[in-house]
Amino acid sequence: MTYDYNTQRKRMALPEYGRNVQKMVDHIKTIEDRAERNRAARTIIQVMGNLNPHLRDEGDFRHKLWDHLALIADFSLDIDSPYTLPEPTKFVEKPNQIPYKQGDIRFLHYGRIVELMIDAACEMKEGEEREYLTTLIVNQMK
Repeated sequence: MTYDYNTQRKRMALPEYGRNVQKMVDHIKTIEDRAERNRAARTIIQVMGNLNPHLRDEGDFRHKLWDHLALIADFSLDIDSPYTLPEPTKFVEKPNQIPYKQGDIRFLHYGRIVELMIDAACEMKEGEEREYLTTLIVNQMK
């Protein structure tokens, strides 16, 4: 008796849709009739929409589902999509690096934000606002 473990199976591109959607997409790759393949793709889109109803809250969620179908099919599915397919290179490029402010933080356990708040309080004129900000800073530092 042999067992079929998920660790031994092909890796899924989008695991949130599940193994059965992956199997359906793999199956429609083998369908030779283009009209039948398009009909099956629309059916899979409906199933994917039912599996993830939270996508319906987003604008143009159908476009996202068609993009997900292309991604699951590894961009090798020959169908008539109502939307232009995304470029596969978009999914392998690295995002832009976020610039972080460099420099020494005098009191690491308080962090940079508290240090910036203290600097802002020092630049303020004497008065109620400065006292209120000082109180907030002290409460944050507790």
